[in-house]
Amino acid sequence: MNRKFLTLLFLIGLSLGGIAYFSSQETSYLLLDASELAANQTKYSDQNLRVRGFVRVGSLVREGKKAKFDLELNDQIIPVFFTGETLLPDAFKEGARARVDGKLDHGVLVASHVEAKCASKYEAGYAEEK
Repeated sequence: MNRKFLTLLFLIGLSLGGIAYFSSQETSYLLLDASELAANQTKYSDQNLRVRGFVRVGSLVREGKKAKFDLELNDQIIPVFFTGETLLPDAFKEGARARVDGKLDHGVLVASHVEAKCASKYEAGYAEEK
């Protein structure tokens, strides 16, 4: 009886460990700057990426819900294709700071989610108030 109980506990533990491992592989993202990714694309080719940078001025092309743009930082550029699975944020525009979630596909970051930093007009001017 004791041996069956230990075997059952081992199988339950193994199952829970497998579920935790495989689910974390699908939902975990590696956070990089656009310059880091541009410098070594082959190193990050099979990973879920969260890439930070600025939307390069003159590169944004909207195609319905989809969009193409370049993400740049420190004179390094990564081309991005946004699939349109989610909506682009209102603050997303050329020159804006952005964070993009996706995977590299032949040198292009295919993104399913884009976040943009809020414009400075929403930040309080505490130094001016007294």
